[in-house]
Amino acid sequence: MVAWLDPREKVLTARDQRIISDARISVERPFKDDWNLYIREVEHSDAGKYMCQINTHPVKIKYVMLYVHEPPRIIEESSTSKKTAKEGDTVQLFCNATGIPEPTVTWYRRRSDINHPAKEVVGQNGEVLIIYNISRYCEDLYECVAVNGIQPAASKEIKVVVEFSPEIYLVPKRISQAIGKETILDCRITANPHIYSAWVRHEQEIENNYKYQIELYTEDNKNTITLSLRIKMIGHDDFGKYICRASNKLGKDEELVILSELVVRTEAPSTTADTFIQPTTRHNYIDPHDSSWKGGHEDQYFPPWSHGYQNSPETYGRNNDRTQETGTQNGSIIPTKNVIHVLFLSTIIWLCYSF
Repeated sequence: MVAWLDPREKVLTARDQRIISDARISVERPFKDDWNLYIREVEHSDAGKYMCQINTHPVKIKYVMLYVHEPPRIIEESSTSKKTAKEGDTVQLFCNATGIPEPTVTWYRRRSDINHPAKEVVGQNGEVLIIYNISRYCEDLYECVAVNGIQPAASKEIKVVVEFSPEIYLVPKRISQAIGKETILDCRITANPHIYSAWVRHEQEIENNYKYQIELYTEDNKNTITLSLRIKMIGHDDFGKYICRASNKLGKDEELVILSELVVRTEAPSTTADTFIQPTTRHNYIDPHDSSWKGGHEDQYFPPWSHGYQNSPETYGRNNDRTQETGTQNGSIIPTKNVIHVLFLSTIIWLCYSF
């Protein structure tokens, strides 16, 4: 008689009959001398050492070791699904995986930023991922993948949310515009969560009306928004300070921008032009050293400096320059207060040559 016993030495079959009530168990005999134990829908509890026994004397026994492999499985009840933390906290993410053989858990970060790879390995292998001093830049979708060589692998996504107080950016902080025109003030707010944001003037929250139009724009970074204030038909009363203000449960922030009047200055064209007149009178001088004009001829020509004029040979060019600067018409020569000295010296020179 052939019998099969389980790892707990409980008799399963005798000859070709099942002894237990488990319908998954049967004896298969494809040939006359075959007594095969057939287990359907194998479970992890079926693993162990099975014994085939023949009741001869002495008894003959054969052992068969059954190894049951299980693909990886992540236990949802003991794993993290979503984690929300404040900036600066230490965060632990759990991914409890089971399987036979024991699976290896690898952590990935699935970046939403298009400038980075869609998926990258982070941390060390294991069921726990620790992020120290977490910042807003760590906020993303994380994934744990369990692998043990048995397909399929198991994976789980964990959303990490980082909360922080508002930060406001205003560039520029001073804007000028002319009366009757319109302008736009942009306030860039980064916060998580976004609870309250507004434009304030004279400690009164600005609302949409005929004068003001407020619009909200979202950016690629979901934590950043732009609060735009359009001011129409600017008048004198619109110039001054405008405050952008934001707050949430973690803090608040505000920045100030000044709107001033743009004054356009126009200069009248100049009508005055400098006039430079070249001298046109040409003077022919007789060299006093030349003997051809000695002797008291009636048509002798005395040099102009002998008559008290300013244009001696030493000063003629300089005085002509002065004539141009003063704009004297036709290059006329203007007598100076030194005429007596010039006349006296010229007379002395003439007498010396005469004698």
